[in-house]
Amino acid sequence: MKKLIIVNNNMKVGGVQKSLCNLLWAIDGRYDVTLYLFCKTGAYLDELPPGVRVVACSSLFRYLGVSQQDCHTWRDRLLRGCLAAVCKCFGRPAALGLMGFTQRTVAGHYDYAIAYLQNGRIRSFYGGVNEFVLRYVSAERKIAYLHCDYAASGAAHRQNDRLYAGFDCIAVCSNGCRRAFVKALPVLGGNCLTARNFHRYDLIRQLAAAPPPPYEAGRLHLLTVGRLAHEKAVDRAIYAAAYGISAGLPLTLHIVGDGNLRASLQALAEELHIGTFVRFYGEQRNPYRFMAGADLLLVTSYHEAAPMVVEEARCVGLPVLSVETASSGEMITQTGCGWVCGNDQSALNHALVSILSQGQPLLREKRLALAAEPGDNQTAWAQFRAILGESPQQNG
Repeated sequence: MKKLIIVNNNMKVGGVQKSLCNLLWAIDGRYDVTLYLFCKTGAYLDELPPGVRVVACSSLFRYLGVSQQDCHTWRDRLLRGCLAAVCKCFGRPAALGLMGFTQRTVAGHYDYAIAYLQNGRIRSFYGGVNEFVLRYVSAERKIAYLHCDYAASGAAHRQNDRLYAGFDCIAVCSNGCRRAFVKALPVLGGNCLTARNFHRYDLIRQLAAAPPPPYEAGRLHLLTVGRLAHEKAVDRAIYAAAYGISAGLPLTLHIVGDGNLRASLQALAEELHIGTFVRFYGEQRNPYRFMAGADLLLVTSYHEAAPMVVEEARCVGLPVLSVETASSGEMITQTGCGWVCGNDQSALNHALVSILSQGQPLLREKRLALAAEPGDNQTAWAQFRAILGESPQQNG
């Protein structure tokens, strides 16, 4: 059995971590898998398959796996704070150089090494997984995953560019994200392959059957699921809901997820006089029960890669309205699971009112069409073997 090591920052609730958890379940038993985490923390640790060996980092790289709020001792707060300050002032390479004095090469030699988390902006204290795999892991083949729109997210930078040149393969989660990456780095186009996210379809449907939240009858229920962070632009969902309500539509917006913008988003709902019709649920281990009874999922982000929530909504028969992003065409328009509008507030407002003004028959028709699609991981599995450089027969 071939040996595979996957390096990530942590297993906290997030799109990258959920994607990684799904991947681990998909390859369980097919490879000898080691999951190497900068910090062994996060809710998804409890959901990993039993065959995965989890190793925690003991060097200064561990601070890339925690937030400042996660540091409970003065020593940890000081060290992480200093490293973050160095990163902000001089860039990530300077901070990683200091961390490198405390890091040895990972024991053992692997057939494949995967850097699962991409770097962010060069002065952001985030990432470091690419550098770690290139410098401290011994493997025959090294793969870097990319879960973002490389240019739109701000990750495109000459220092990040040079790192990707050191990998045998760059795996991106959609064709749209591949086009964006190749446009930024055409010289690496031959090494860049699409590798779709895996999904645990049966588990999603099982969780969706759990008791639903109390959705009021006679209203249209909108849903957003994700971190309450700037790039997710959840404020645009609130403005769109206010626009729909002012147009006479009986809307309630349900917001599943948490983040540092929660208080300001709650204040915005009150300011727009729709606080009664905007519900905040915080982070939920089972967001699918919210999807099962909703009428429409909103994706309002400034930029996205291949948001897992779109395929999850499709799995439970929930139509999607998304602003245009790198992957919205292939994930939504081409699959027929919803609608795509321009990536601005006005376009979102008008698209929402246009769809919902047609009432439940249109949404019901879309739901019925989605319910007939079982969903499978065949394409994702074939693409995963391709990024490893394996033939379809190997490990099949």
